[in-house]
Amino acid sequence: MKPLLKNDVNQWGVISRIFHWFMALLVIGQLYIGFTMTALAASPAKYDLYKLHKSFGLIVLSLVGLRLLWRSLFPTPALPSQDILTRLSAPVLYLMMLIMPLSGIIMTLSAGYPIPLFNWLTIPAFIEKNFVTSKGAALIHNLCGTSFVALIGLHMGAACYHQWGRKNNLLRRMIKGQ
Repeated sequence: MKPLLKNDVNQWGVISRIFHWFMALLVIGQLYIGFTMTALAASPAKYDLYKLHKSFGLIVLSLVGLRLLWRSLFPTPALPSQDILTRLSAPVLYLMMLIMPLSGIIMTLSAGYPIPLFNWLTIPAFIEKNFVTSKGAALIHNLCGTSFVALIGLHMGAACYHQWGRKNNLLRRMIKGQ
């Protein structure tokens, strides 16, 4: 059977599955880098991690936009159940994928720092320096980072429960599209 590029009502298409797994790796990597860099003492390595974290944050934000566009254009397969937690899972994860990079951008720019996109270009600090705004955005960024780890754990646990507890092949649908 030829794999579908687009979703249908029964299965995830190749594009959606690539988005899912690539973004999962990016987000988990971003969380790891974020927690690691904040635990380090001031050093060139720490500042290099900050630059990397900011660059990948911009990529995550861009990909979330593309992923939401793709999701709006093509139907998603039916949910494995209709309970409230299942129905809220995707919207809450998408919200976190938006809040994290946006709060990071606001935190950085309002502190007066530019945002590098690797060594390709730099977004200058184009908003007025405001440490109250920066600290508020940092608080949101940090709280959401910790919450995001918990939500990802719940998401992974629910996927395993559906795959092996309820035996409804949920993981197979996201891995193979079947």
